[in-house]
Amino acid sequence: MSFTIKRPSSKRFFQLSFEGFRPAGQNKFEQFLNLWSDFFRSFVSYVLRRIWSLVFLIIKLIVFLTTLPSELKSFLTKKLIWSRGKLGRPIAVWIVMGFSFFVFMFGEFFSSSTLVVNQSVSADYLKNTADIIPKKELALTTIPEERKRDKPSKYIIEPGDSLYTIGNKFKVSIDAIKYMNGLTDNSVLSIGQEITIPPIAGLVHKVESGDTLGSIALKYDVAPQAIADFNYILDTSRLAVGTELVIPGGKIPEAPPPFVYIPPSSFGASGQATPNKNFCVWPTTVRLISQYYTWYHNGVDIATPTRTTMPPLLACSNGKVVRAGWDPFGLGLNVRIDHGNGYETIYGHMSRIDVSYGEKVGRGDQIGLMGSTGRSSGPHVHFMVRYNGVPQNPLNFTR
Repeated sequence: MSFTIKRPSSKRFFQLSFEGFRPAGQNKFEQFLNLWSDFFRSFVSYVLRRIWSLVFLIIKLIVFLTTLPSELKSFLTKKLIWSRGKLGRPIAVWIVMGFSFFVFMFGEFFSSSTLVVNQSVSADYLKNTADIIPKKELALTTIPEERKRDKPSKYIIEPGDSLYTIGNKFKVSIDAIKYMNGLTDNSVLSIGQEITIPPIAGLVHKVESGDTLGSIALKYDVAPQAIADFNYILDTSRLAVGTELVIPGGKIPEAPPPFVYIPPSSFGASGQATPNKNFCVWPTTVRLISQYYTWYHNGVDIATPTRTTMPPLLACSNGKVVRAGWDPFGLGLNVRIDHGNGYETIYGHMSRIDVSYGEKVGRGDQIGLMGSTGRSSGPHVHFMVRYNGVPQNPLNFTR
């Protein structure tokens, strides 16, 4: 008995389907376009994701770098606090050892560098080489301006000469010429007259008996060492009588004020001076008195009716400025003039000062401008007259 197995007549085919990888489209052209559009869309999405990742990484790096100092400081602080100073000694030891090791390893290299050691040139090289070009060095001596004329010279008066033109010609002050030649403001120069021109550095002093370097320096208000250096004086304890010394930058000695005799009976027992209307000129060009002299107001306030132009202030009489500057007690900018014989005048609340300390002023000379500095309610001048420090009524000493 035999069995016959019959195979089916139909065939079955097993085939994997990759329909998902096929681009959509009804024809090949549409499939081609869809395929490349999907590629570029995926590529752009990939690039954007990478760019965003890079930006995010940069942001994290910046945040890390900004917080690193504070984090490092906190870490070191915690460690040092935790160790309670135990790490200080090891750290110092390691620093010293590291620096010593660096010097030991590289010291020879630095010592051989021309930055540290200037290598000497062999004398044989200087003989045999032609690369060196000899250069002639000249030592120039420049004479300072103040030493170009260190001795007095003689000058003959010519037509048209005056003290002003002679002073400009030789670059010296008129006062120095007058002092050297014994001239005054009323002296008349004659043609052919011989005068002495002081050196440009200062004045000339002829040593007299009893003169010392200190007394000469005090007379001309200069340092003794400056006189010794300029005149090459080695032994300052001995000065030869008759020697002419140049006083560099010396100031002309002030002549003592003439003695004026004032009868004792002209002053009261309380320090009040006898009124004298001819003593002063009116201290400004306006005459508007805003406050008079009283026992609680030690001067006269003279105001200006306008605020546009401040009128000038005038010196009461001949005198010397003994103060010119700011008064912290309320007068503001002020000038005080010493007229001698115990008299002083003070001008307060000025807006501008035209004189300086030690300057001599004449009767009616402008010393500044009226103002409103210090404790002031408006433009005016607080004019005071003092005798031996006691305030006087200014209206008794001026017209």
